[in-house]
Amino acid sequence: MWSATELIVAPATAPGVGARAIVRLAGAGLATLLRALFAAEPSAWPEAGGRAGVVRATLPLSGLGRDWGELPVEILCWPGPGGPLGGPLAEIQLPACQPLVDALVAEACRRGARLARGGEFTLGSFLAGRLDLVQAEAVLGVVDARTPAELAAALDRFGGGAGRHLGRVRDELLDLLADIEASIDFADESAPDAVAVDTDWTSCGTRLRHCRRSIEEAAATLAERDVAAGDLPRVVLVGRPNIGKSSLFNALVGAAAAIVADEAGTTRDWIEARMTAGHGRDWLLVDLAGLAATPADPLLEAAARRSRAEAARADVRLVCRDATAADGGPLDAGPGPLIRVVTRCDRAMPGGIDQHSIATSTVTGAGIANLRAAIEAAVAGLPAATSATLRMRAAAESAMRAVGEAERLVAAATTEAAIDEAVVAGSLRMAADALAEATGAGIGTDLLDRIFSRHCIGK
Repeated sequence: MWSATELIVAPATAPGVGARAIVRLAGAGLATLLRALFAAEPSAWPEAGGRAGVVRATLPLSGLGRDWGELPVEILCWPGPGGPLGGPLAEIQLPACQPLVDALVAEACRRGARLARGGEFTLGSFLAGRLDLVQAEAVLGVVDARTPAELAAALDRFGGGAGRHLGRVRDELLDLLADIEASIDFADESAPDAVAVDTDWTSCGTRLRHCRRSIEEAAATLAERDVAAGDLPRVVLVGRPNIGKSSLFNALVGAAAAIVADEAGTTRDWIEARMTAGHGRDWLLVDLAGLAATPADPLLEAAARRSRAEAARADVRLVCRDATAADGGPLDAGPGPLIRVVTRCDRAMPGGIDQHSIATSTVTGAGIANLRAAIEAAVAGLPAATSATLRMRAAAESAMRAVGEAERLVAAATTEAAIDEAVVAGSLRMAADALAEATGAGIGTDLLDRIFSRHCIGK
């Protein structure tokens, strides 16, 4: 669990070729550590509680400079509390040399920092109120994005900020709840100096309508973002080259989306299409390059490696073999539910189709409907999505129902005496608790640790 009192460090950029690398440091004692790791003019460092700034420094000869020379670095400093973590944070930009990055991290640890856990920086931003749950999860989506559509979806989520919007609604509900509970607590006060309590139920009804509409708008925004391709179950066609997978893909999609040719290796990357389910969840159909036992050239070998990586992240695999092939051995690459498919059954050899496979033909259309039904059944059996968006939508809908009930009680009352303040207050308390769940304010530390542990170290 993130704690602003601990000093943490981690690389924020992936290893590999590049111009610059970034190392992040955060926590109590950051200013002292930075002055020990780097040489800069004393006046260059931002003051505690001041504004963020860029410090141009070097590696000192008394430290890392002994081995690396007086290399120039740039340090973006947030002294806190106005930064991304609500506390001290620094991003060191230095040449993208992995041994140098490792040396800097090791030196920071030697001087009292510890290596950050996966997602710890993102968790700090969430706890400081800089990110909501959907935005925090979008960080992982950006890192894991494999296609432009997935990246666009993750960036759209990151820019949403629905949690802050719902947080403001929750504050309004808590203010309204405090007013109502005060009217209950001080109803019998008759002393001359008794606190005047607002019992304007017409105004209360107006405020409730405003809160309900605000929650509805946030829920609609979340619903739009929850249909991104990156959230859909991936159903992947796996098999040897030139066995009719692309033709099967086109038959399932209902359009000529994939290129089909008699030459083996026509598909060298993957192609995907969103499939709308008749009942249940939508899914993403993915056509991969064929998995040859011994690829004939480097391009086919590279395509096969990418196919195996994509098959490994599939939610459902359609393991295909050709009914006309002599060996017909399927390649069961990757985990998860598996559906065995025989292609080109219109040309089947005697005994070429076993009873555990779905026989298909893109020429006659045989088996296509059965295969689609089997896919939808497999997708329906997958574990329910547990994304931050889904959690926030469910919590927002609960809050809407509770606010709507309070609104109904207030609107139905003909006189002030007919209003049961305690029941109205109970509904508002339920709505506030639901919005606390939506924004993350009411989520326990164990669940937060599970959510953010999926993030990369340094994020």
